[in-house]
Amino acid sequence: MKRTASLLFCIAISLFMASCRAGQTVTPETATQTVLPEPTQMLTATPIPVATAVSTPLPGATQTSTDTPLPATAMAICHIPYYDPVAFMPDNIRLLVRDNSGVRIFNLETLEAESYLIAPKNLVPAAALSPDGQTLAWALEDNTIQLIRVLDQTFIHTLAGHTDMVTALKFSPAGDKLFSASHDTWVRIWDLDGKQLDAYQPTGADDLPSEVLGFGISPDGLKLATIPLDGPMKLWDLDGHSQIAEFHGSISGGYDGSDVAFSPDGQFIAQHLGAGGGYLSLWRISDGSLLFRSENLSLGVAFSPDGRYLAHAEMDPSGVNRVVVRSADGNDLIRVLEGPENTSQLGKVIFSPDSTRLVAVDNYISAKILIWQVANGKLQQIRDIPCP
Repeated sequence: MKRTASLLFCIAISLFMASCRAGQTVTPETATQTVLPEPTQMLTATPIPVATAVSTPLPGATQTSTDTPLPATAMAICHIPYYDPVAFMPDNIRLLVRDNSGVRIFNLETLEAESYLIAPKNLVPAAALSPDGQTLAWALEDNTIQLIRVLDQTFIHTLAGHTDMVTALKFSPAGDKLFSASHDTWVRIWDLDGKQLDAYQPTGADDLPSEVLGFGISPDGLKLATIPLDGPMKLWDLDGHSQIAEFHGSISGGYDGSDVAFSPDGQFIAQHLGAGGGYLSLWRISDGSLLFRSENLSLGVAFSPDGRYLAHAEMDPSGVNRVVVRSADGNDLIRVLEGPENTSQLGKVIFSPDSTRLVAVDNYISAKILIWQVANGKLQQIRDIPCP
C-alpha cells in the first residue's frame, strides 16, 4: 500500500538523519546563521482549574480533562533532529516548531528558543495552533490527541477515539473547533472543552471509506476537503456530510504529509500529495477548473493570509530545492526563494499572520529552519545544536 511505502520512506529518512547528525557543521554563505543555545527554563505557573466537560461523547470517543502542567525538566539536551513548523503566534514574531519530543517556541527577532513544551510520549507529525494562539493540539503515538494551554504550558484535555495514527489536525477558522483525521478512515470534530461534536468517514475511490491523509477547512468553516489514500480529493458539506465536488490531480490518492489549502477568499483550493510524490494542483472552486499544476515535485503549500500569494516548496529533477511564490490564482510568478547551497529537501511552508514572513524546513540532511522576508527574499536561518 502507498501508506506503508510512505511510512517506510519517512522512517528511513529519520534513521539516516539521526546517524549523520553528530558533529555536523553548516556554513551557508547566503544566510544569517545562529546556533541556538539550549532553550531557557520552561515557564511555570499555577494551573487555572478547567472543569471536566459535562457531555456524552459519541460512540468510540472519549475525552479526559487533565489540566496538569507539562514536565518542567529534561529540556532536551539531545534529541533526534526532526523539525516541522506548526504555526506562527499571532504576534508574527514567535514560531512554533515540532520535533519528535515536543514543540519549541522560537523568537525570530532574537533567533533563540524561548521555551520547549515536552510531550509525555513521542509525537506523530500532526499538530496545530488555534488562531488566537492560546491552544496547541498535538497527536501522540498512542493515537490520542492532547490540548495544551500555551500561556501556562498546561495540558487541559486528552482526546481519544481514533484507532490508528492521526494524520492531520487543524482548528476551524473561528478557532472554536478542532478537526482531526486518521488512518482509521474517520474525521472527528471536537470543541475546545474536549467534547466530540461530530465524526464521519469521507470516502475515497469507489465511494468506500478510505484513510484520510490530509484535509483543509474552507474559510467560512462550512466545507471540508479531504485527500484519501485512493481516489481524488473531495469537497464535503460539513452540515450534512454530503459530497459537493471531486478534484482530480496528477495522482489519484495521497501519501502521509498530504495537505489542502483554501485561499482566504474561498475562491481557490490547492493540494499537494505528501512525501510519496505528486505535484501541486490548484483549482477554482466555483467551476472545478484546474488553474495550475507544478512542473516539479511539491512538498508543501500555503496561501498568504492577505490572499495575495500562493507558495509551494518544490524540488526539480536535478535536486534543486526552493520555494516558489505565485499569485493566488497561479497565473503569475512573483518570486523564487532559494535556500542555502546545501539545502536538500524543503517541506511544509507557512506564512506569518501578517504575510511578511515565509518559513520552510529542510529536514533531509541538515535540519535547518529557513525564514524568508517575502517582500525582498532575504533569508534568515536557525540551526539546532547537533547531538554529541
